[in-house]
Amino acid sequence: MKKVIKLSVLSVLFSVAFATVVSAQSLPKGEWRLASYNFIDKVAYPIDKMGITLNVREDGRLGGKSGCNLYGGGYTVVDNKLKVTGMISTMMACEDTPMSFERRFLEVLSAADAFSLENGELTITDPKTHSFLRFVEVKKAAPKN
Repeated sequence: MKKVIKLSVLSVLFSVAFATVVSAQSLPKGEWRLASYNFIDKVAYPIDKMGITLNVREDGRLGGKSGCNLYGGGYTVVDNKLKVTGMISTMMACEDTPMSFERRFLEVLSAADAFSLENGELTITDPKTHSFLRFVEVKKAAPKN
C-alpha cells in the first residue's frame, strides 16, 4: 500500500513538474501593449501616444504596431530561449521620434533571447545589452447582448 501511495505521489509531482516546464517554454499567446522599455541609449520616448503592440499567435508568428509601421516575424522557444526570426515591416515614413523608437524596438525584439511572465507582464529581454520590452495583456471587452 505504501508503495502505491509513493508511486502516486511521484506521478503527481512528475506531472506538475512536466506541466510547468512545458508551459515555461512557450511565449504567452495573445495581444499585448507595450507598457515600458529600457534601451541601451536611455532615450525617453512617448510610448503612450504610439500604441505599440505585440500579437503572439500559436502558429509561431508574432507581429503588431511598432510606432509608425506594422511588423511581423516568426518565433521559436527552445530550452527556454526565445528566437525571433524573419522580421519584416511596412515602410511608412513618420516623424523622427517614432522612427527612432521603432528602430530600437525592432532591434531589441530581434536580438532578444529571454522572456518572462510575472504579475501579468510579459518582459522580452536582450541580455547582451540589458534592453527589455515590457508588455501588459490587452483585455478584450465582453460582447454586449
